[in-house]
Amino acid sequence: MTVIPQAGAVGRTVDRLVLSGPDALLASVPHLLGFDCQDSVVLVGLGPNPDDRRDVGAMVRLVQRFDTPRPDAPAREVVSIARSAVVPMARSGSTEVIVAVFGAAPSPGAGLPSAALVDDLLAAVDDAGLGVRDALFTDGTSRWSYGCDDPGCCPPQGRLIPEATRTLVAAEFAGVGAAMAPSRAALTEEIAPDPARVNSIATLVADAAAPRRGTRGLEGWRDRAVEHLAALTRTSGAPIGPEDAALALQGLADVRVRDTFLWDAAQPGTDTRAFASRLADLVRCAPPGLVAPAATVLAITQWTSGDGARANVALDRAAADDPDYSLAHLVGAALRSGLPPSTWAASLGGLDRDTCRHGTHQPTAPSPAPARQAPAVAHPPVASAVLGPSPGLAS
Repeated sequence: MTVIPQAGAVGRTVDRLVLSGPDALLASVPHLLGFDCQDSVVLVGLGPNPDDRRDVGAMVRLVQRFDTPRPDAPAREVVSIARSAVVPMARSGSTEVIVAVFGAAPSPGAGLPSAALVDDLLAAVDDAGLGVRDALFTDGTSRWSYGCDDPGCCPPQGRLIPEATRTLVAAEFAGVGAAMAPSRAALTEEIAPDPARVNSIATLVADAAAPRRGTRGLEGWRDRAVEHLAALTRTSGAPIGPEDAALALQGLADVRVRDTFLWDAAQPGTDTRAFASRLADLVRCAPPGLVAPAATVLAITQWTSGDGARANVALDRAAADDPDYSLAHLVGAALRSGLPPSTWAASLGGLDRDTCRHGTHQPTAPSPAPARQAPAVAHPPVASAVLGPSPGLAS
């Protein structure tokens, strides 16, 4: 088996990393997700390689992770999880699925953990018209197969994943700057609030809106806020100062400023890593009531750069600040549906900058080229998944 990891709704973008065999694939999953994924069930969706090269096999379309259900979870809940998990696989253009369960090594003589869930997942994959490439369990250092009980092939103690393979895979990801966090909690900590900075900026937020009363009024303030955000996110280095952060956060809370900023950021030439780093700093220092816009813009940046794990963490922060923030809901729906990061650029392709800046008309977002998928699963139109009903993006 050879796969080429690419950007997925939950996984990360890695260009042309070729993996051969289940050992390399299992070693790569935590790096694709961005964190060590113990007590997790992971689905890897594989689809045809668009380059049609004979020296490579399938391409990774989507990497999806969820917590391992508790042992006493009702059967209907487990079935529901399995069916829901398979839907994005088909929507992503996957034709085959690998199921990988991560957990503690099973006791000698005991069956593999989560066997009932794996059975339900395999049934749901089959019902969706997709194939099953493999179903594996791993504790991170060894692997077992749910479908093989031949001790010559799959010994009861598991088959060791060679240290050389794990080291090589880690080095390949490190070489492209895809650092792995020790846990999902560590990703959450990356954008956790900094109380001292939050308090200092909260006192400045009201003053940041003062230019609205200037000679050019609201529109002049919006122009200044857009320019300020663009300049701020092009720089790197020390944490953003309180005055700069206050104006930036107040700007992102304005729909017209936010949408114009997002439109500009989607144009070619954006340094995505530096951009995400500055946005993450804004999220860390945002006072309550101003977190959701900044966290949602950060989530969009991370999603479009292929880092779905961090995008979901940013959306969690947005929801905690404002559960009704509509753009966060729409981006979250796109991630859960398995829509590729290119969907965002496609949605903005139906907008011009003037629409984002002034909300003058309602465009029709072009749908991306349809992906190959199981015919039994419907693919929602991009417009309903990403764009809101109001002019421009969702308010």
